[in-house]
Amino acid sequence: MKDEIINLEENKAHGSPMLPFFIYLDMNLNKEEEIYCHWHKEVEFIYVEKGSINFNIDMNEVIISQGECILINKGILHFGKSLSAEQSIHHAIVFDLDFLSSGIYDYCQSKYLDPLINGKRLFPMVIDNSKQWGNEVTQEINFSIKYYRQKKAGWEIGLKASLLKVISILSENDAFDNKDIFKETTKGHKLEVIKNIINYIHENYENKIYVESLAKIANMNTQYFCKFFKAHTGKTPIDYVNQYRIEKAIKFFENEDKKIIDICYDVGFENFSYFIKKFKEYKKYTPAKFRKMIK
Repeated sequence: MKDEIINLEENKAHGSPMLPFFIYLDMNLNKEEEIYCHWHKEVEFIYVEKGSINFNIDMNEVIISQGECILINKGILHFGKSLSAEQSIHHAIVFDLDFLSSGIYDYCQSKYLDPLINGKRLFPMVIDNSKQWGNEVTQEINFSIKYYRQKKAGWEIGLKASLLKVISILSENDAFDNKDIFKETTKGHKLEVIKNIINYIHENYENKIYVESLAKIANMNTQYFCKFFKAHTGKTPIDYVNQYRIEKAIKFFENEDKKIIDICYDVGFENFSYFIKKFKEYKKYTPAKFRKMIK
């Protein structure tokens, strides 16, 4: 799979104003390949078709395997890593909750959709397939994927109906999560610290970045900050900076004809040999070979 750089807060459009949703079909991850740490304003439903993926969602670790689903609420920080010996395959449905609203303000909007849109009610993180309602939700998510893949006449209505059916099933079985204000406030502070640090890295990756400076931004001592950062992103600060720089280098490979050594320095590496070493560590290929593969 060609890696795609995603800012911590995704700002790319998922779909269009008339159809504010997009389904990323057949997303392949090789062993230990990662889904980059990010969040977005849309809800995301993920269905694993093959293999297993270890997700970290809102600081909660969860492993989902073939035939299982997770639901990620809007604005939630999440990342993941494939656990499969071979390639894993998953599909991601990303949509704006307003897509499910109607032009007429009715009881359905007031009772079921508004609490989700306003964040007063949350989708459950993991769908329990051992329960009948879990199987029904998973089935509707699969219907959505089928409608999108085939795109027969009326597919948009079928897809929207399946997403609404998911809400209906969860409501019927009292499976939604209600916000715990105290818990959300505490967790929200930690997330804000992580977001501030990663945004700083994204804005300053071309320059020298010291762990001590990141710790100062987080108002923590360096040792505690390193543990805190890894616990919530799955990476040490140095690993995160290096990987982000490599992702930016790949963007240059795709769009620029510069020499690799020049790109190395442009993205913030100070040593070309170290850049090659880290690139091969993260991408399994040298920069030169990887560039040929994606051209």
